[in-house]
Amino acid sequence: MKKFLLGALSAIAMTAAAQADPAMWKVADEDSEILLFGSVHVLREDTQWRTDALEAAIAAADEVYYETPMTAEAQAASQQIIPQYGLNPPGQTLSSMLTEEQNAQLARVAAQFGFPAQNLEPLRPWLAGVSIAMLGVQQAGYNPMAGVEMTLAAVTEDERERYFETFEDQFGFFAGLSPEVELHFLTSSLDQIENDPDMLDRMVAAWAAGDIESLNTIFHDGMLEAGPEVYDVLLVQRNQHWVDEIQTMLDGSGNTLIVVGAGHLVGPDGVPALLEAEGISVERVQ
Repeated sequence: MKKFLLGALSAIAMTAAAQADPAMWKVADEDSEILLFGSVHVLREDTQWRTDALEAAIAAADEVYYETPMTAEAQAASQQIIPQYGLNPPGQTLSSMLTEEQNAQLARVAAQFGFPAQNLEPLRPWLAGVSIAMLGVQQAGYNPMAGVEMTLAAVTEDERERYFETFEDQFGFFAGLSPEVELHFLTSSLDQIENDPDMLDRMVAAWAAGDIESLNTIFHDGMLEAGPEVYDVLLVQRNQHWVDEIQTMLDGSGNTLIVVGAGHLVGPDGVPALLEAEGISVERVQ
């Protein structure tokens, strides 16, 4: 899911050795406390990011919310619905939708990762873009199994885990894009890989330092390069839906930890800003 995964499939990686200090926010009323922690979906395995404040939040949480289910069963089941959302209809190929120049760029980028471009032929443009992006992330040494969500889910009891979306929801966001936007999503992904290969490192440096202004600039500029429709569907609409659910949580009671991609928590369209627009006080606590 290209830049969504790099930031929504937000995928962010970090130069490992130093201890990261990512940002965290708190929303509370008289009987509820909700903490928002910005995640990165893939990391180098030796990255240190679990702060004392986060450990305390995990221990105190009655419920831990993620974007999607984190169980191995759910991950495996997601592969079964990819043909419905991510494959071209019979007789249509990816290359037939691209210009000669775009096909050459796709072949060039795929070869950079040792991957034959013809293997992408059955894929819709959005899934080809996601696949190419993930190849680059993994080749650079980042591991989805070392990402924030997978790490936390491994130590959180299943009965405490909740999620905002299903994999079918997430695939549907991409599959519902207009054909023109879907193609632009792929080509902007290829452009980013070729023209701005250090974007991930800059994004991670900002995340690790808790520098939400820089993170906002890097992440949202990348999203907007994919087009306003992508920005609206993959970021704004989803954030607003989560805000609605958080308001419902506040009507109840207890402690909740929310772990979602860091890009969803920064900027004027981020969850904290949208909560404040609803008159809800948000405090940055880390």
